[in-house]
Amino acid sequence: MPESREEPLQAAAFRPQDAEADPVTLEADRRPAWLLPGIGVLAVTAILVFGVLPLLFAPDDTTAVPTPPTAQATNGNTAAPSASATTPSERSPFAEAQEQKLRKAAQDALQTALEIQQILVDLGVESWAPDAYATALEAAEAGDLAYRERRFNEAAMAYQEAGTQLAALEDSIPGRADRALGEVRAAIEAGDTAQAAQQKSLLDLLRPGDPELDRLAARIEAIPTVSAALDRAGSEAAAGQTRAAVSAAEDALAADPDHQRAADELARYREADATARFRAAMSVGYAALEQEAFDEADQAFRRAAGIRPGAAEPGAAQQELAAALTAAELRKLATDGAAQETAEAWDEAVATYQQALAVDPTLVYARDGLSRAEPRAALAKGIRDILDDRDRLVDPRALRAAEGVLTEATAVQPKGPVLTAEVAELRALLDWARTPVNVSLTSDNLTDVTVLRVQRLGSFSSSTITLRPGRYTALGVRNGYRDVRIDFDIKPGEAARVDVRCEEAI
Repeated sequence: MPESREEPLQAAAFRPQDAEADPVTLEADRRPAWLLPGIGVLAVTAILVFGVLPLLFAPDDTTAVPTPPTAQATNGNTAAPSASATTPSERSPFAEAQEQKLRKAAQDALQTALEIQQILVDLGVESWAPDAYATALEAAEAGDLAYRERRFNEAAMAYQEAGTQLAALEDSIPGRADRALGEVRAAIEAGDTAQAAQQKSLLDLLRPGDPELDRLAARIEAIPTVSAALDRAGSEAAAGQTRAAVSAAEDALAADPDHQRAADELARYREADATARFRAAMSVGYAALEQEAFDEADQAFRRAAGIRPGAAEPGAAQQELAAALTAAELRKLATDGAAQETAEAWDEAVATYQQALAVDPTLVYARDGLSRAEPRAALAKGIRDILDDRDRLVDPRALRAAEGVLTEATAVQPKGPVLTAEVAELRALLDWARTPVNVSLTSDNLTDVTVLRVQRLGSFSSSTITLRPGRYTALGVRNGYRDVRIDFDIKPGEAARVDVRCEEAI
């Protein structure tokens, strides 16, 4: 077989296999498929010819086969084999093939490790896992040393160990990124700009191109604004200025809508502000209720209910307000009823006491007042009816009824000024109604004359009768003529003359 030299990987470079591929391996990869079986046949023949046959005929003190050469690495360069190394022509094809297989396994393991290493280097592994990365490199360097010394099996195991450690680092990236993201968010919530920026830089390495990075950058930039607004909100809240605290917290949340602490603080300040406004509204309502400013109290309690929908206090206050309104109304009705009685406004007093009893039928003052007011209202009405229609007094029955009303009114004690005046006016009216007046009537001696509700006078040319003051009607009737009706008034102290005759023929 032709002589070939090994090109081991160098530990200092530790680059992907494509850049450090072994020429012998590459040359072996380019051999035709029938070559190895042919070499195997030649190897068996060679063993029989050069191994077995000489042993059958060689003396007992044959010389042992030398060991393979060892590569010496100096500054990353491979030294030439020593003088004692066995030349390729002295090694069996089988041993050469086994060595090639082990070397290929080592190279594959190295290539896998290099690929993972490149991924980690691109992600800045030396920034976020320097110690673990250095340990993996140490394992790779041990593999390089074994490879140079042609201990390919040990080299493969070392490279596999390095690859395993590097793969573990690669597998840890999602978890590290999640932790970094959590720490960025925690630092933002805490207002720690430096820590947030540091963890954000790590996240830039672990998750390049993640759209969340831009949002985090904006949130980090807003940290001073958010912190200042939250500090201002806390100061306002401590001073009892809950409305200003809410406004400041809203500014903080506007600067960073994802800021959970700002959202929590805003909710807390809003609750505190709602509580303060609720209590203020309830206090205003009760103060107004105490002053019987019922409209103002109602508005305040409604305002409190709007601040805290479903709260029990405004409903209970409205019930108290309703009770107070009723009590105040009844007190006013009692006052009005008494004033109306004093003013002898009996109709109004009756209506007032009836209204009070409609609210509470058990009210004693209303029942007693109604029992006083109703008779007096009836008496007052009777007097007014007589005074307003004095002409009815020409009827003896109406006169007797009016005299009865006067008797009843005179008996009332005590009398108020209104009743006293009415009694005097009624007495004068009755005196007037009872004073007779002579009335002269004339006719044509052909007309039948009747003074309605007094007497029929018949036909006459002149007649005199005595009538009480009042309005009267004389009726004239004559056959073949249209009837006549003549109304006339009789007043005390005044002479009365009435002419009654039918002159319009039919």
